[in-house]
Amino acid sequence: MNIYGKTNEGADEQASHERVRGQRPVRSALNRISNGWRMRRQCIRTRGARRLPQDESSVAALMEACITDEEKLYLCVSSPTIRDKPVQIRPWRLADADFVLDASMPLDPRKTVFVGGVPRPLKAGTRPSHTSDRSGWSLHPKELELAMIMDRLYGGVCYAGIDTDPELKYPKGAGRVAFSNQQSYIAAISARFVQLQHGDIDKRVEVKPYVLDDQMCDECAGARCGSKFAPFFCANVTCLQVRRSGGTL
Repeated sequence: MNIYGKTNEGADEQASHERVRGQRPVRSALNRISNGWRMRRQCIRTRGARRLPQDESSVAALMEACITDEEKLYLCVSSPTIRDKPVQIRPWRLADADFVLDASMPLDPRKTVFVGGVPRPLKAGTRPSHTSDRSGWSLHPKELELAMIMDRLYGGVCYAGIDTDPELKYPKGAGRVAFSNQQSYIAAISARFVQLQHGDIDKRVEVKPYVLDDQMCDECAGARCGSKFAPFFCANVTCLQVRRSGGTL
């Protein structure tokens, strides 16, 4: 499990911050739950920080200390120069990085697409929640996630995955979708772009073939290149072959 804290300086966010301050200032909330936190690593990004707690109770304690405003979680934190600064908290459940839509279908990398620029709050898929409190972690229960979005557009989705940082386990902003049939796969890569909507995020992202590094040449199966992996891939929908050279076959 992982969380992401972020500050925003836009006019809309500033107005939201004012509403949050007026509801319930939370001073030193992080200190009150610090006994439940043992950070493996803290990574500071531009206007954001990611933290990886070791147990779920720490995440639950943090979320209970937050204030909800327009379906977003905020925690008021202070610094030597700013007091009670509302910081948006985005929890991430590690299990939401993978979602299997059809377990009966084997995953074929040659029918898998790479989706770049995926909004970080977007999950691989939606799982039914049996709780109504914050432990369910879904602030947008009716939102379509990556697997369902791609399945509605092209059909045949059997798996979706969100790429995460190997250490921090937080989404990197990219994903993979595997299809059960060639027709759906071709339709997805032919479209090249897809519109992803999640909450107040509406983003046009790129879709392209997912290519593994360790594949043999489709023409010679390694016989003409000393069984070395082929470094080239032809993304033309009439070809889609891995090649040992960049020229035409």
